[in-house]
Amino acid sequence: MRSPEIYLKLILLSTFFFTLIYFLPIIQADIISLNPGGSNEFAVTTDRYIEGFFFGEIVCVPDTCAGLGHNCGSWSDDCGGTLNCGACGSGYTCTAGTCVADEAPPSGNGVAPSVANIALNPTEFNIYMEINTNVEKVIRVTNLGTSTVTVSVTQQSLDNNVILGNTSLTISAGQTVELDVVFVALSEPGIYTGRIIIGGKVVLVTLNVRTELLLFDSNIVVLNEDYKVRQGEQLKTLVTLIPMGDPARLDVTLDFVIKDYANRIYLTRSETLLVNEQVQLRRNFDTGNLPTGDYIVGLELVYPGGVAPSSAHFIVIERAISTILGKLILFLLILILIIAIIIIILLIIRKIKERRAQKTPGSSTT
Repeated sequence: MRSPEIYLKLILLSTFFFTLIYFLPIIQADIISLNPGGSNEFAVTTDRYIEGFFFGEIVCVPDTCAGLGHNCGSWSDDCGGTLNCGACGSGYTCTAGTCVADEAPPSGNGVAPSVANIALNPTEFNIYMEINTNVEKVIRVTNLGTSTVTVSVTQQSLDNNVILGNTSLTISAGQTVELDVVFVALSEPGIYTGRIIIGGKVVLVTLNVRTELLLFDSNIVVLNEDYKVRQGEQLKTLVTLIPMGDPARLDVTLDFVIKDYANRIYLTRSETLLVNEQVQLRRNFDTGNLPTGDYIVGLELVYPGGVAPSSAHFIVIERAISTILGKLILFLLILILIIAIIIIILLIIRKIKERRAQKTPGSSTT
């Protein structure tokens, strides 16, 4: 028959591993690495006090513009510093960290509101182009109101990559006008994001700029339903690497990035593969503490003499309440289980002491 000490050790080991498995996802930090492209706009999304947990002291992690939900103005980073979240374009005023369209003076028989009653088509561009080339696109703007409106046209984070045909549009009720837009790829390959803002409404822009030498092509798609990821859940992607010339065994580097449409980077990750034929890979990414909003996951396939980028849009949405309640209930159940185990341990210890007392010579009286 096994002694009570063996059962006590088994219970202690089981409790330790069970607790470790449950709490490991809570204490883990987000994946952070340096941007291989060398950008200075790098945002950190770890928990504010994660360093204090591991090193015994609280180290303040400053807020970011994205974490505060601001895209303009100057704000405290809650660590004694100041964040500069940028300036608004012409015709917009920074209000509570958001660029809001100014009211236009009367034009015809109407006045443009802060966010005009208009429809944009398309509302997103994901463009592939070579370095030192231009691509012309058209945005159709429809006035859904009953009076003439004048709306301003600006851009954010696309200073050298876009030429707008007009800086304002006057649209009669029910009419549609076309805005000519020229996207410019400069001499540096990579993935560039930004926004075109028309009357307070936004067109999301991603430019995938590749080199002229194209030995490989790449494609990345988001597998999450409706391209939506709840906060804290994993972003799931499918990556395709496509050799474009004669089969050749080459080492290629896959540089992954998650960034928003203000061109701010939140995560980078790299890996190297030997490729000689078309291959598909599944890659998942922790979204950590990403604020809700629109993002892109990008891939730059880097090979000797060239870069082949690709990207896909996804949306981070709020964590489901049911998920939070479920975890809370699970936590309470685990707490009850731990208390029960402690009680059992105490009873076992008591039993061990009683047996040792009975075996000790002279412990009983006659």
